[in-house]
Amino acid sequence: MYISQIEIENFRNFTNSTIRFNDGINVIIGHNNSGKTNLLKALQLIFDRQLREKPAVDDFNKEYCDFHEPPKIRITATISEGNEEIDDKNVVYDWLIKEAPLYEAQLTFAFYLPHKHWDEYRKEVDQLKDENGLYKKEECLRLIQKKFHKKYVIRIFGGDHNKEDVADAENLNRFDFQFLSAIRDAEREMFFGHNTLLRDVLNYFLDYDISKGQDFEGLDEKQRRYLKNREAVFVNKSKQLLSHLNHRVAKDKILEYSKETGAEKGGSPEFNPDISEQEMLFALRLIVEKNGIKLPINNNGLGYNNLLFMALILSKIQMERSAHMGDNAKVFPIMVIEEPEAHLHPSMQFKFLRFLERNLNTHKQARQVFISSHSTHITAAVDLDSIICLYEDIDGKQRVGYPGRVFSESDEDQASKIYVKRFLDATKSNMLFADRLVFVEGVSEQLLLPCFALYLDKEEMLLNEHISIVSVDSRTFHHFLKIFQFDSNTSPNAINKKVVCIIDADPTKKSKESEGHNKRRWKACFPYELGTKLEEFEYQSLSSHANRLIDSSRVFNNIEVCTPPDGEGKTLEYEIAINNPSCTLLITDNFPSQGRSRKAFFEEIMQAYANSKPFHELVSLCEHEDIIDLISCCCWDEGKRSKALIASIYYQAIENMKGEYAFYLEKQLRENYHRADPRKDFLVPPYIRRAVEYITG
Repeated sequence: MYISQIEIENFRNFTNSTIRFNDGINVIIGHNNSGKTNLLKALQLIFDRQLREKPAVDDFNKEYCDFHEPPKIRITATISEGNEEIDDKNVVYDWLIKEAPLYEAQLTFAFYLPHKHWDEYRKEVDQLKDENGLYKKEECLRLIQKKFHKKYVIRIFGGDHNKEDVADAENLNRFDFQFLSAIRDAEREMFFGHNTLLRDVLNYFLDYDISKGQDFEGLDEKQRRYLKNREAVFVNKSKQLLSHLNHRVAKDKILEYSKETGAEKGGSPEFNPDISEQEMLFALRLIVEKNGIKLPINNNGLGYNNLLFMALILSKIQMERSAHMGDNAKVFPIMVIEEPEAHLHPSMQFKFLRFLERNLNTHKQARQVFISSHSTHITAAVDLDSIICLYEDIDGKQRVGYPGRVFSESDEDQASKIYVKRFLDATKSNMLFADRLVFVEGVSEQLLLPCFALYLDKEEMLLNEHISIVSVDSRTFHHFLKIFQFDSNTSPNAINKKVVCIIDADPTKKSKESEGHNKRRWKACFPYELGTKLEEFEYQSLSSHANRLIDSSRVFNNIEVCTPPDGEGKTLEYEIAINNPSCTLLITDNFPSQGRSRKAFFEEIMQAYANSKPFHELVSLCEHEDIIDLISCCCWDEGKRSKALIASIYYQAIENMKGEYAFYLEKQLRENYHRADPRKDFLVPPYIRRAVEYITG
């Protein structure tokens, strides 16, 4: 069995939410205050039998309360039949709400004011209305805190919560809830306190080589004799040791003082040389040994101590599930870890998640694991199906996204899912945490977009709105975009965040005649070539990738696709130059300078354009015969052709060094923006402007 979902009503930031879980590992992610801790706390309220605290008035969702009736908290967990061989149905039998084909049971935590106090409550609360007849929320909450909170009760109901049948404590105790909070003191938990974790675990694993966790009564006669012999050896050796120590104590002095105080009338003090194995275990202390040097455990790093603490917790779970516990043995251990990335570097995070997965599948100490995290390394380490995303959507509503569930069983969707699983690394995983998202198709856009936003006075918004810029290949946009194609009816599992895709136009042409033994293939071309030699070529003004992206995203209100102008645009680099044909900021320190056709020539032709030289004079300066031949055939006016000429030369110059060039251009643009002298004009390409304004709007 496994906890398949939880419904949370009126608890903290949850008004009325349902979150579905996986059988195995569940990684709950989201930005700060998205409800990750509150979700784990909701689970704890139902399943942690050691929890004694009572919800506070501040635990009510203040927006949800209408105060006509006393506010209540209701949390319902559904427990469903799983695929494991263990038959747990008897544990949840009294709580069943469905038996076939797979059973379902429910447990409901309810925190409410009993009906016998309602008349008193209504008499008091009705006096706290404003002139419009609406309840004054803060005053109502103060009233509840002062007069009624102490009268609230906690109940755990089994089955249909409307019937209010209280779940029996015996079966509730078969659940084992181990909660490792984000703020944990591993050393204190391991080494201090009356019932320490370490001592309990040591006691269980004492003579484990013989008992294998079995209680004494479960052993055969030979095993029992062997254990009794070990105990006798221990008693003999410990008595010798303690008797030796006892003789070294000056007991006469203690007796002398006891006579003077009159304490000897209660009996003469003596030291008992007998000690049990369990008492001796408490004298053991964990140390760390490295390179032959032994150090106390508190000299260990916090990260390693936390890993050791989690290992001991798993050992404790194994102990509490064993026959050693008799009728008190746990049936369903739940492990909840808040922010395991605390104190762990990225590779240790990855290793820890892999360990948990193996443990669930093999040793099965924990039956279900819940993890909350801010770490992109954690999300990169787990399966896509394990991720649960808590977020606030574009309309400000609290929602839950399930990235693994957005993919259907179709071959196309499964291919996309496999691709996303493979390439959702620590960098790209940031798309699941961001409030808004920009997909770009190259490192140039990723480097330059924040700088473009600076020129549009939008860079601060880019940061403040937690907008992530993620670079993916243009051919793979649609794989990742599937996660965000939200529709409340057809794709409710998708994440309803604002997304913009910036993609090159990449116009292409294809020969109408076969080229020798080669198949006719689409080849990149300049936009002014489109429609010029129709007897020889077919043309596409936008690449098939761009067209596919536009078509697939058209029906989703949260997704915008921005490309250079259809029929006139090409790539980012081309668009930068065509919109800034005389801007010398484009000539960076690493601009290709070998030969007249590169840096010096580019400066010369930009200056000619700045001086309003006609197109034919610009052409006379140009040694790029291929560009001249192509652009001479187009029907664009002289102004557009002049800009296109400069943009084409610029594009060819940096075509094979786009990423490196973008780095230098970004540096030069920023320096220009912050220059004390009047800065040079720079125009952000309009399609980039549209993308920035959309994502920050």
